[in-house]
Amino acid sequence: MSEDAPFLVDRADGVLTLSFNRPALGNAIPQEAVAPLVELFTSINGDLSVRVLLIRGEGAHFSAGGDVRSFARALEQSVEARRADFTSRLDAVRRMVEAYLSIEIPVVAACQGAVAGAGLMFALGADYVIADESVNFLFSHQRVGLPPDGGVSLLLPRIVGHRRAGELILTAARVDAAEAYRIGLATKIVTPDTLLTEARAQAKRFGLAPAGAVRQAKALIASSGSQAAAAQLEAERDAIVEAVGTADFEEGVRAFMEKRPASFPSASDR
Repeated sequence: MSEDAPFLVDRADGVLTLSFNRPALGNAIPQEAVAPLVELFTSINGDLSVRVLLIRGEGAHFSAGGDVRSFARALEQSVEARRADFTSRLDAVRRMVEAYLSIEIPVVAACQGAVAGAGLMFALGADYVIADESVNFLFSHQRVGLPPDGGVSLLLPRIVGHRRAGELILTAARVDAAEAYRIGLATKIVTPDTLLTEARAQAKRFGLAPAGAVRQAKALIASSGSQAAAAQLEAERDAIVEAVGTADFEEGVRAFMEKRPASFPSASDR
């Protein structure tokens, strides 16, 4: 992938790093990048060498979301053509959101500056959000006369609750670092000069965990809001029964008994 591509991908030590790469445009995501992102996200679950996904943005901002500049062409279209165009666009975005939310490994988002529009999805759908003091979560769809997209209406209430989600979206709120941490949009706030170092360190910690147990835990958390108690408890049982047959379980028990740090086989580079 060329250095001027809309996003860059790097793989090292079990961590796949996705970097949005349009800093001069606030890392807005062009429509032509959506299908390649779907392909990337879909490929992750079948790649056992990837144990963590780290998402970040080059430059001053994480991501301004969709490329609003491209919306200008809609003004030259008839209403019928405009609606057909946006149906196609948003169907592609839906596939990206579904692929992203289906990722089975831990996802770490390192956020600075603006996190806006459809770019909010990458932070809201992550498992661990580390942000620096410059961050602003912007629920600014109203500025261009639109309701939220990119799964924001799905994900935001799960994190902050329905009443607070309504407040943020309906008031087109700007949420700074301190407030983001207080209401759970960010897991940790750090200084700008340590953001990437801290994000990589957290990704590495996830990468050293037992891969199967981590995937199972993430799946259990995802299903907890949609299953009855009995079904969720059965899912927990089945996950543990599967896990006790692994080399990771054997290493974990031995390490515990020998009072040493575990070195899980699934966390070794393949």
